[in-house]
This record gives sequence, structure tokens and C-alpha cells, in this order.
Amino acid sequence: MSELDTLKTEIRQLQDRQAILELKHRYLDACDAKQPAEVLACFAAGEIDIDFGHIGRFQRREDFVAVFEELGCHDHIVDMHHAQNPVIHLTGADTAEGRVGLHFHSLNTRDKTAFKLAGQYRDEYRRIDGQWQISRSHFRPHWVEMRDFSGAADVVTYAGNCMPG
Repeated sequence: MSELDTLKTEIRQLQDRQAILELKHRYLDACDAKQPAEVLACFAAGEIDIDFGHIGRFQRREDFVAVFEELGCHDHIVDMHHAQNPVIHLTGADTAEGRVGLHFHSLNTRDKTAFKLAGQYRDEYRRIDGQWQISRSHFRPHWVEMRDFSGAADVVTYAGNCMPG
């Protein structure tokens, strides 16, 4: 392989990694903005593998987005997703896998509750028709805190390294 070919390959790999990071950030931003169509577009069509623990396990992006709309697309739900420490490995010309850390904060202004968690996504990605999409996404929390601020004091109702049972 010539030096020029090597450089072209390295540039393509950098572009692919960047496109995958932007995909993940676009997904998280769409969740915060309550944009179901944008969330849907981040995932591959057809059979996929989404496992978000307490939220559910899904084999089709449409089923996941329906639950997203039901749980999160309300004016009284205010969410913030912050991605961190991404590690992306290209596994083929049109496939990749990655780990992305998440810090998540959610306020329910109607019920006066707050929820924070940190954890990690383990994802797989496929390039379909020239665009990277998520084909597998599993999330596991490592740190969880739930609070109730409906009374005179802000009370921690749960703290742990997994979702309460």
C-alpha cells in the first residue's frame, strides 16, 4: 500500500469515527429536544437490538420510539443527556462498535422528582446507504440517584449502582 493509500485509509477511518460520534450525539440531542422522528432516524430499520434495562428491550426502532414518546415527550419532563469517554472501533468497512459513557439528569416538574444516573452504552453501528446508524444499543447504569423535592426538603429516595427493583 502506498503512503497516499495509507493516508486515504486513515482519513476515511477518522471520518467514520467522527460520523459515529456525531450520530450518537444527534441521538442524545434528539432525546433532550423530544424529537421522536430524529430519534427514529438514528437507528437502523428492520430488526435491531436495543436493551435499555428498566425502560425495556426492543427489536424494532419504532417500538422503542413509541415508549420514548410515552415516557419522555411531555412538557413536565426535562432531560439532559451528556455523553463522555467514547471509544469507537471500526470492525469492517461498514461496521463498528463502541462504548460511550452517559450522565443523565431528568426533572419531572409536575411530580417534583429528579433522577440522575451514569452508565455506559455498548453499541454497534452499520453504514447503510452511506449513513451510519445504530443497529445495537445496550445501556447499563453504574450510578443512580432519585430525589423527591415535593415537600419542604429535598429527599433522596434511592441511591445505588443499579435501578431499584
